[in-house]
Amino acid sequence: MFKPEEECQAHAVKTFTEFNQFFMHCSRRFVQVTGEKLGTVQRTDYDREFQDLCNRVDKHAFWASMLTSKVELVLQPNPAYRFEDFVTEKFGNEREIRHTYTEQLGICMLNAGSDMSSSDYGQALLIMGDYENRIGESEHRMMKEAYVKFVKPFMDAAAKEGAINTERRTLTALRLDLDAAKNRVRAAKTADEMKELEQFVDEAQKKFDEQYELVREMLEERDLENAAMVVHLEDLCSVQVEYFKAAHELAMEMEKKVLGRPTKGKDMRKRKDSSSDEE
Repeated sequence: MFKPEEECQAHAVKTFTEFNQFFMHCSRRFVQVTGEKLGTVQRTDYDREFQDLCNRVDKHAFWASMLTSKVELVLQPNPAYRFEDFVTEKFGNEREIRHTYTEQLGICMLNAGSDMSSSDYGQALLIMGDYENRIGESEHRMMKEAYVKFVKPFMDAAAKEGAINTERRTLTALRLDLDAAKNRVRAAKTADEMKELEQFVDEAQKKFDEQYELVREMLEERDLENAAMVVHLEDLCSVQVEYFKAAHELAMEMEKKVLGRPTKGKDMRKRKDSSSDEE
C-alpha cells in the first residue's frame, strides 16, 4: 500500500514528466517554425487540391462575415440595439421586438393628428400617420424575414467554422511535429540514433495522416454547404422586392388620399403659388 508521501511523490514525478514532454513538444515546434521562416529546415507542404479547398473555405468565411455584418447594419442601423441583440442571442433568448423608425414616425403623426383632429393639418397627419405606420409594419416584416432567411443561416454557418478551425490548428501542430521529427532524423549522427528517431517519424506521420483526412472531409463538407448558401441570397432578394413593392403601393395610396382630401390646403397652395408668380 502506498503511503501518502509516496503517492504525492509519484504524482509530482508524473506531473513533471508530462510538463517536460509538453515543453519539449512546444520547443521543437518553435524551432521548426523559426527554421521554416528562415528557410533552414524542410517542411511538409499540403497538396494543391487541399490548399485550394482551404482557400475557398477561408474566402467564403471572410465574405460571409462581412456580408452578414452589412445586412445587419441595414436592418438595424442603431449600434446599441445591435449590441443588445448580440448579447441577447448569446444568452439563448430571442431578439426584442422594436418599432422601426418609420413606425415611430407613423405613431408620432397619429398622436399629433389626434391632438389636432379638428384642423385640416390634424386630418392630414392622421392619414399620413396611418400609412407611415403600415409602411413601418411592412419594413418590420422585411427585417424579421431577412434575419431569419439570410442573417441567421450565415451566423449558424459561421458557428460551425470554429470546429473546423480547431481541427486545422491541430493539423498544423501535427505537421510541425512530423517535420521536426524528420529534421531530427536528418541530423542524426549514428545509424542507431537514426533508427530510434525514425520510430517517432512513423508515429508522427500516422497522426498527421489521420488528421489530414479528417480535416479534408470537414472542408469538403463545408465547401458543399457554402455553395448551397446562394439560396439564402435569393431569399434576401425576394424579401426586399416584396417590401419595396408593398412600401411603394402604400406610399402611392397615401399620396393619393392626402392630396385628394377636400380641404383648404389646395387653396392655400394656389394662393401661395399666385403670390410667387406676381413677385
